[in-house]
Amino acid sequence: MSNDKIQAYGELCSLFYDATEKYASESEIDFFASKIAQYPGRALEAMSGSGRLQIPLMARGYIVDGVDNSAAMLARCRQRCAMLGLKPELYEQSLENMVLPHRYSTVIIAVGSLQLITDQLLVLKMLKNIHAHMLASGNLFIDIFVPDTTVDAIAVSIARLDERRAIRLTRRRMFNVEKQLAYTFCLYELMVDGIVCQQENELIEVAWRSDQQWQELLLSAGFELVRIYDETFKMSEQSRIIHARSVRGE
Repeated sequence: MSNDKIQAYGELCSLFYDATEKYASESEIDFFASKIAQYPGRALEAMSGSGRLQIPLMARGYIVDGVDNSAAMLARCRQRCAMLGLKPELYEQSLENMVLPHRYSTVIIAVGSLQLITDQLLVLKMLKNIHAHMLASGNLFIDIFVPDTTVDAIAVSIARLDERRAIRLTRRRMFNVEKQLAYTFCLYELMVDGIVCQQENELIEVAWRSDQQWQELLLSAGFELVRIYDETFKMSEQSRIIHARSVRGE
């Protein structure tokens, strides 16, 4: 993920989400696989993390590269791919500065990841750089959502890694509805036989935008809005999928 403000996606975070989410649901995999098949060619998952979506798509035979600026997440993706005999092309780069050797017919940003970037000018820079890495008439799919501002302020979850080890996640959420911002303060605790042995803190900021705001951003970055799919793959907030097409790709 790309934002200096976000102290996130470290070792314990990677282990927690591997244990709780592992891979994307079949419905999410089917959706994006159908889009890659509809627009054949090399695909890129931007902000790909530990391979939650990328790996199942590769397992189905699609060429899907991954780019993310979390070294811990990409290391975990490599480990998971090695266990499955897959050889991914992964790049530890931020979207606004990435320089990749390929051009893509399809780019996917899943699970609302782009909304982790709260600076609108930085989002625009990222979209422009994604556009520069796409083929003419390439297709961009962005999962978007609006956070549920009615959820409990504090929540605790536990992910068991094995018989002795577990990770406890304590989350505290705050909202600025006027500015369309959500803040989640997270504490990950690695427990061995019930004793806390390691801790990791993170702050995640999320911005949500109106359809009009998304359309204006995409237009400024060189895309045209094709449609917004009423699909949801998140376990909590409702999500939708923006489909945009590059209009000045090379």
